[in-house]
Amino acid sequence: MTVEEGPEFSRPVVITDLTGGEIRVDAKADERAALARRLGLLALDSLDATIHLAAKEGGGVRLRGTLRAKVTQSCVVTLEPLHSTVKATFERHYAPAEKTGTAAEEDLALDGEEPPEPLLGDTIDLGEAVAEQLALEIDPFPRSPGATFNGYVSDKADSGGEAAPSGPFAALAEFKKLKRESE
Repeated sequence: MTVEEGPEFSRPVVITDLTGGEIRVDAKADERAALARRLGLLALDSLDATIHLAAKEGGGVRLRGTLRAKVTQSCVVTLEPLHSTVKATFERHYAPAEKTGTAAEEDLALDGEEPPEPLLGDTIDLGEAVAEQLALEIDPFPRSPGATFNGYVSDKADSGGEAAPSGPFAALAEFKKLKRESE
């Protein structure tokens, strides 16, 4: 049996007394290390965000934020460490759970506004919102400048330099070829 843990970078904020001010969140070293593991990064050297929360009509909340992070990823071609800086602005909307509906109930437009996230209770986890946005912002296939991928080459190349076919159908074709030659 596994025990589920909370988010690595948690900054819950009670929203019942929104004042509209600016909230700054900074990830500590142990939080950054845990987030790096979660996101498949070699390292997360820094992560901070500035958040503005505003109440919306009907009990909802609008979150606007700016995040900054320094990440180290592995190049998909050379596997060398690749350092980059992520800067992004983002916006999220929250609404009471009974007002959000489900994707099956809503007619969502692909270019329209995201549906609000359900607001469960009276808190929003700003740290998790920042972590989720960071996951969307990092390069899924980081490549070092000048790194090139020349394709897959089989170790069974024929004399023409092309890769020999492999797999079950290639084995069947080879079997048929040997059978014809023996007849």
